[in-house]
Amino acid sequence: MRARMAVGAALALSLAACKTDKPASRDSGVAVAPAVAAPVAQGTCPRTGHWGDCQLRARLDQSGLAPHSTDEDVGNLPKLDVAPVKLKIDNSGLAFYVFADSNARHRAAAGLDTVHFIPQAKPVSLKAETTVIQNDNLLVLLFSKNEHQRERVSDAVTAGA
Repeated sequence: MRARMAVGAALALSLAACKTDKPASRDSGVAVAPAVAAPVAQGTCPRTGHWGDCQLRARLDQSGLAPHSTDEDVGNLPKLDVAPVKLKIDNSGLAFYVFADSNARHRAAAGLDTVHFIPQAKPVSLKAETTVIQNDNLLVLLFSKNEHQRERVSDAVTAGA
């Protein structure tokens, strides 16, 4: 019983210590970062409820994947009705296609060779397979054998726009 009371008193004191109204003293010689966080890139994207270039880049960036545009060859890209946008994430290539709607994306994905383009749920083998990640009007092709990276990109995309 005494131990519980002692733990409760310690908890109450620590909570009271955290609730201080006076500002912490600052050393005038030390630079302090502003308290307001920088605006999130996704906040500048139009909110349509569907994927677009801005939404995907912001989502990948928020996931800590640091995508950057590239003109390099990212992998063997299929010819689809819309042009791909190519990105690099670390040393891996990523191409994504933004379709008008999910039906158009579904029709395009149905035409992909299932030997070379595999869903994110299927493990990568030693073959040069490309991971296909789909959500709403977005089709992502990830050229990576890194399971952790595949999972992170998949999680970012399947969370939705």
